[in-house]
Amino acid sequence: MPVGEGMLTRRSVMGMIAIVPLALTGRAQAMPCGDPATLSAAQKSMRKSLGFKSPAPDPAKHCATCAFFTGKGVDCGPCALLSGGIVPANGVCDSWAKKG
Repeated sequence: MPVGEGMLTRRSVMGMIAIVPLALTGRAQAMPCGDPATLSAAQKSMRKSLGFKSPAPDPAKHCATCAFFTGKGVDCGPCALLSGGIVPANGVCDSWAKKG
């Protein structure tokens, strides 16, 4: 059967499937790290109870230098105190503890 204009071919469908993960990855990277507007109520409550601030008022004490920050990235990463919630590396909370 000849393939007409506007018809989906197996190749075009496979190409679209390959593009979807790339599009999703790009979107995830574009989202701000720890954007308060996107946090769950539980995350907002936990941050409030820990006195989380961003940016940190003391440049020597921030999430990237904290023992509870497990992120490998420069900008943000997960915090063990926030059940793995993502925080900006330049933030800090009242439970900051120097990495050993």
